[in-house]
Amino acid sequence: MTNHQNMTVPVIIDTDGGVDDALALIMALNSPQLDIKAITVVAGNINVEQATNNVLRVLSIVQPHTWPIVAKGCEKPLVKPLFNAAGIHGADGLGELDRFVQADGTPRYPQLNIEPSTDNAIDVILKAAQEYGDRLLIVTLGPLTNLATAIQQDAAIMKQIGRIVIMGGAVTVPGNITPAAEFNFFVDPDAAQVVMESGIALTLVGLDVAMKAPLPRQLVEDNLQRRPDKVTQFIADCTEIYMAFYRDYEGFYGCYLHDPLAMAVAIDPSLVTTESLYVMVETKGRFTTGLSLADRRDRRDHQNNPPNAEVCLDVDTQRFLKLFAQLV
Repeated sequence: MTNHQNMTVPVIIDTDGGVDDALALIMALNSPQLDIKAITVVAGNINVEQATNNVLRVLSIVQPHTWPIVAKGCEKPLVKPLFNAAGIHGADGLGELDRFVQADGTPRYPQLNIEPSTDNAIDVILKAAQEYGDRLLIVTLGPLTNLATAIQQDAAIMKQIGRIVIMGGAVTVPGNITPAAEFNFFVDPDAAQVVMESGIALTLVGLDVAMKAPLPRQLVEDNLQRRPDKVTQFIADCTEIYMAFYRDYEGFYGCYLHDPLAMAVAIDPSLVTTESLYVMVETKGRFTTGLSLADRRDRRDHQNNPPNAEVCLDVDTQRFLKLFAQLV
């Protein structure tokens, strides 16, 4: 995560195609610091086919100058059966966009006529690791199945990459899908543990900081009024069901910017305060599957368990929200 003037960082974004993923993708595509080489897709919020379609949808709305490769990856977790979040993100993972019509009655989001790459996401990741080495930054917004699979295929090549910024885990706060686990780690705890043990430089952007980054519904609607365009309309539409979930279950009409915060940390690491910790992921627990357990004891075992992740524990919320507003 070098901050040389005018130097863009080659980036791969690994996503499971949900609502906050879409917001993070819009940020990334508009960020001058990031050179997005590929977007790889994994099952998580929604099945991998639909998630891939959602990534193409975002690209078609943002219309970046150069389109990154979009490659489909793993259809299910390494060991566990697939579990998704369609109840929160809508049946299509993007707030059920087929509900929306234009004034003339035509669909606001017609069927896409673009296809993803025929390359497999794992091959794309390994090729980029080989090509860019320690300049490569990978930002993961979903379960870590694709990354773990790439590590299992060629750990030596994967060890060459610069850093992985992971939206996942909860170290000092409760989980959000169970009392113990954050959603991405819960969906594929085995993959999360493979990545934790990989020896690659990791930054963990978990619920510790994500829950400090709220986006109120009012702000989304104000943005749409202030500058109505395809992007602000899409953001208002795709977040509607997602934000209603938070209103109904948590009494907050808005949503938390989990994935956009991870993207912001990739763009500007100074937004967060981190601590170097040894983190492991529970894969077999009866009640604790997906728990990210950090060694925060006074007498840590640095000899056998040296820190393996920079864990984000605090965030400058105002600066983050300003960056988010600039990029979406």
